[in-house]
Amino acid sequence: MRRPLLLALWCAVLFVAAYVGFVHVPALRDADLRVLEGFMGLWSLPGAQFGDDLVLAFDPAPFAAMVLGVVAVAHLLGRTRAGLLAAGAMLAANVSTQILKPLLAIQRDFPLDHFMGPEAYPSGHTTAVMSFALALVIIAPPRWRALVATFAGLLTVLTTFSIMMLGWHYPSDIVGGLLVATFWACLVVIPLRAEVRAPSLRASARAGAVLVGGAALLALTRPAAAVDYALANTTWLLGAVAIAVAALVLSGSVPAPTAARPRPRRDLPHG
Repeated sequence: MRRPLLLALWCAVLFVAAYVGFVHVPALRDADLRVLEGFMGLWSLPGAQFGDDLVLAFDPAPFAAMVLGVVAVAHLLGRTRAGLLAAGAMLAANVSTQILKPLLAIQRDFPLDHFMGPEAYPSGHTTAVMSFALALVIIAPPRWRALVATFAGLLTVLTTFSIMMLGWHYPSDIVGGLLVATFWACLVVIPLRAEVRAPSLRASARAGAVLVGGAALLALTRPAAAVDYALANTTWLLGAVAIAVAALVLSGSVPAPTAARPRPRRDLPHG
């Protein structure tokens, strides 16, 4: 069980490093703002208005239903223990985020005509979607896990991008939420029989390919405007790629538990 514990420790270290860097290093603080402004400038894209509905799906009430749903689905799949632990990770991650927000509150710069409160790091909605995505991977049977992990990675990236397009959180807040959720997911798989082999990132790669393909199709609708926007917002472009990669890698980094081994069948003695 050393691998999930080591991953959890790395998440904790990176969480602290991200906060210190983006709060106290001027260059990183400026990049944080530039990436946020780049995302907010995309709100006029076709279909962007649906991002609001996607983010609101991870408000407290719907999220509570998701926690119960994870337990129910895991029970139906015969993975009740994994479901309870995954649901526990979802709750622990989101409670941790709400505790950390006021402790780490600090007022940062924000775009003109826009305001964001000081209690922002880490992002609560990001924590919610990432913890839900990881819970799905934890409870998924091995034969479905690659497909579930691909869906989970796409859901996480689309939701976090929507959060930034709405201007609700800085990219650094997004990173913090991803790390909090992954930290707790790593801890809860320790009591389970984790797979010996390293977690596969093939599902993350597939999700990345889908995202690249979708972005390319969107850019082809207005190629000149897409190129101009990318060249005028290079910091945003690099930040968007970095956040997407981080979300996809983390979504595939937690060693998922194997299915319980079937008990040997005992034939009844013939009468």
